[in-house]
Amino acid sequence: MEALQKLVYYLVNFLNKIGVNSIFELIAFIGCIYFLVKRFILRKAPVPSSAFKTVPHELLKKCVEILQRKEKKSYAPYKVPEEILEGLKKELNDEVNLKRLLCDICAHLGIDGSFIRLIVQDTPMPDRAGEIDTDLAHTTIRLELKPYYTIDTVVAVLAHESIHLHLYYEGIHLQDTWENEILTDTAAVYCGFGEYIYRGYAVMQGEFALSYQKVGYIKQEDVQYIQTLFM
Repeated sequence: MEALQKLVYYLVNFLNKIGVNSIFELIAFIGCIYFLVKRFILRKAPVPSSAFKTVPHELLKKCVEILQRKEKKSYAPYKVPEEILEGLKKELNDEVNLKRLLCDICAHLGIDGSFIRLIVQDTPMPDRAGEIDTDLAHTTIRLELKPYYTIDTVVAVLAHESIHLHLYYEGIHLQDTWENEILTDTAAVYCGFGEYIYRGYAVMQGEFALSYQKVGYIKQEDVQYIQTLFM
């Protein structure tokens, strides 16, 4: 405990001495080093691998064909109700309003979302922005709400998780886990969430200098390609 107190004391003194401008310069420098090490030494992209993993057009075509064959109805483009949208603009992490959004997304799919438990958390979930767990009797959706998320990102993530439930009910799935996630994103476009998926899946500035993040398993150009296949 004494060692920790000393560390905090020295750190506070150090920050006081270097000043605010120097702190920002230090953060930028650390971000630059992080980028260079990850990109050129570790040879890892500065965004998650899912952002750059190429989805073969053959797989996207396969997903579209499955949906055209097995989906029982067509869907109009989804739009977030103005009242919910205004609430999200004021406070994106309002759990009550986020649950209303989830219920509205589910209603668009013909699902009663009131029984779904929505957990908003800031504990990192590796390689995913959300997840769903269901056994028909109980369904839970977890949303990791990061500081740099936009409203479109949140809508896209909740739509993706809701589509998982929709496909579960319809008995539509692929055996391979990654391919099934591609099917889910493709279904989100089919079910009217294409514009939110497109904007929400854009590469975003991360929490650190020169760090970038994205959600979803497909890229923006994949969304456009899927939309042309459904025309």
